[in-house]
Amino acid sequence: MSYCASPFNYHRRATREVIVGRVGVGGANPIRVQSMITCDTMDTEASIAQTKELADAGCEIVRITAPTVKDAANLQHIVRGLRERGCDVPIVADIHFKPDAAMEAAKWVDKVRINPGNYADSKKFKIIEYTDEQYAAEIERIRQRFTPLVLLCKERGIAMRIGTNHGSLSDRILNRYGDTP
Repeated sequence: MSYCASPFNYHRRATREVIVGRVGVGGANPIRVQSMITCDTMDTEASIAQTKELADAGCEIVRITAPTVKDAANLQHIVRGLRERGCDVPIVADIHFKPDAAMEAAKWVDKVRINPGNYADSKKFKIIEYTDEQYAAEIERIRQRFTPLVLLCKERGIAMRIGTNHGSLSDRILNRYGDTP
């Protein structure tokens, strides 16, 4: 079966609904409009203003980067400011490399977005031949770093986007399976 048999008579794949704030994504919901603000996350007023502009233009979900724990902690003030101004658009924290930032962000937002390939480690472009035991130990180390975030999101009832692309694959994965398209 091809991905899209006809561009004029398309059918969406069946998916499970995920709730992000007040917005249903997937399932029988319409395709949602999401965007990302471009200002410094530490600039609370600019972050609120850009988020409101996006929401007023029809954006249904807004992503905000949180590269540090300090940025993630400021999400509390951004979200509070938005709600005080009557803007209830769901906020997604965009996290790379920093489990501590993800844990902080998960306290304040409606969804946390991470790439598992760079969640516990930054890319070093090192060639390492892992034995099966070393590889299993690496997986366990990552599980220990990742599990607290999963449990916090579950406890708060917030969504997670766990995804990857080629650019964010870990050295571990590239060394194990190769750099293939």
